[in-house]
Amino acid sequence: MSADEDARTDLPLLALLQRAVRWFSDELLERLGEAGVDPITPAHAVVLAHLDSETSLSIAELARRAGVTRQTMHRAVTQLVDEGLLVSAPGPGFPRSTLVGLTDAGCRRRDVASGILRDLEHELERRLGPGALTELRDSLTRAWPR
Repeated sequence: MSADEDARTDLPLLALLQRAVRWFSDELLERLGEAGVDPITPAHAVVLAHLDSETSLSIAELARRAGVTRQTMHRAVTQLVDEGLLVSAPGPGFPRSTLVGLTDAGCRRRDVASGILRDLEHELERRLGPGALTELRDSLTRAWPR
């Protein structure tokens, strides 16, 4: 094992996880550009991933599914509404409830981003070896089950 390989294995887990997130983020942006699609942040990709073309969800439900605060989700939703990717409307019940849904442009961007993220997972699986990605996904799901 070389000194460079030793140094990489000695990195704190947080640094390794950050490196992985950075790789996903950078590759997503680059490949969206190559596909002729306006960039989308990884945080926005998470929002779009939780919506489908037939269903509207509340900001609170989106936040719960994404594992973020309502305030964080509200900020992301506002940005995506301003970009024309989401539409929001008053929800039933609680007076400040807002339902969020995808626009046609949002569906297209979500579908392209989802395809790229699937490709990135396949590439990561090739790098890690057979079964390692499944083990990684299972381990992370057990650590943070929601």
